[in-house]
Order: sequence, then C-alpha cells, then structure tokens
Amino acid sequence: MHASRYPWLSLLVAVLSIGCAHTPSQPAPERIETAMTAPDGSGNAFGHEGERTSDESKERTNEELPVDGPDQRSEETQSRALTINLKTQQFSYLVDGEAVRSGPISSGAQGYPTPTGTFSVLGKEKDKVSSRYTNTLGMQAWMPYSIRFHGHYFLHEGWLPGYPDSHGCVRLGEKDARFLFERMKIGDRVEVVN
Repeated sequence: MHASRYPWLSLLVAVLSIGCAHTPSQPAPERIETAMTAPDGSGNAFGHEGERTSDESKERTNEELPVDGPDQRSEETQSRALTINLKTQQFSYLVDGEAVRSGPISSGAQGYPTPTGTFSVLGKEKDKVSSRYTNTLGMQAWMPYSIRFHGHYFLHEGWLPGYPDSHGCVRLGEKDARFLFERMKIGDRVEVVN
C-alpha cells in the first residue's frame, strides 16, 4: 500500500490516534443481597457457628451511616439538607437533621470560587453538558448527575484530586453524585460554608 494510492489511510490513522477525553465512570451495578435464614429460623443460613450471613457482610458506600428515625417518615415529609465544607473539602447529607452520608468533594480553584451561603436545589439534570466549559479536546464538558444550587453553579460527578480544582462547581465521586441526585428534591437546602 502506498500513501499516494490511499490518501484516506493517513487521515484514518491520524483520527484513530487522537486520544479521547476522560469521561466519568458508568454507574456501578446495584448490589443485590438476599437475606438468608436457616430452616430452624436462627438466621444462620450456613448452619455453622461463626459463618457470616449476607446481612453481616453488607458493605457501606463511603461513609453511609445507619439511619433509624428519618426513614420511618414518608419521603415527602422528610427534611433534606446538604452541607458543603470548602475548608475540609467534604460534604454531609442530612435527613431530618441526622447525618446520613458524607464524602469528599472538589470545589472551585483559585480564581473560580464556589459561592458560599445558603441556597436551595433549583434543578436537576442526569446527563448535563456544560454550556460554559470544555474538556482538553475542546468538547463541552460532561457533568453527570447535576444538581443546580445557585446561578450556573452545580453539584455533579467529576474528578476528585483532593483539593479545589473546579471552575466553581462542586464535584463529587460517582457513587456520591448518584446518591444525592436520587434523593435530593427541588427546594432542598444546600449550605456552602468556608
């Protein structure tokens, strides 16, 4: 094969060799656990002392804390709030005043501050694409599990380098972003503190 006989070949090679932008991970599959009970009703499905049942081996996602009181009320009557701490780069999700989940964030870098104050959830969009910022390939940045809380500021899934690194939005890990997106409702309180 000669380049002069196949001019499209060099173009094809060039196009295929261009790197792709990092896209956030796909949602993790939901973990399904079945409670197992022994025929004698003891709860020990294996029939041997010391073996774990499925309930004992259940993993917690990030710092998901057990909730006794809030889950007993209907979802409509629960008070939900999110606190973003810019100093510690952490979030805390509360239901009826009790911490349910917390985890890391990445807020606005120097020159792109994340606004502080008390806000509320203004809108949600699962597959949002930024209208302001682009990725390294010049394509509009993807902002999955977006929750708008003030002007053009959002909470969304993104890279967490361990320090403020965004253009003002609050980035969350994929599991945390999905968790908050599924639970927070329009009007829920979002407090951003220093």
